[in-house]
Amino acid sequence: MSVLKSFEKNVIELLATDVLTARLVDEVCSHGKLVGLDFTGKGYFLTLSSNDLPVERLVLDKPIVNGEVGELLTGFVVFVENNELTLECFSYGEIVPDNYRDLSVTVLV
Repeated sequence: MSVLKSFEKNVIELLATDVLTARLVDEVCSHGKLVGLDFTGKGYFLTLSSNDLPVERLVLDKPIVNGEVGELLTGFVVFVENNELTLECFSYGEIVPDNYRDLSVTVLV
């Protein structure tokens, strides 16, 4: 069972599929091992590991992907390194509530 919310999987697919294979993205999203989930107050970092992920560092920030919940607008970046994938969710100024992942996030591209 995946630890990702459906919007997070959607964001990772949008950012990573041009660089990683669709099969690998699906495998990591569905079966990646949770390494950490760290809230910063302005967002969070969610890290998954899989031996099939590359070791070399990749920063996946295109296309620009945002999330919207009411007036709160967030952005996303995916980092891949050392067999780990980290999804960063960050705010454009507002505080991101601890329950953000449980809200109805609309993904905007």
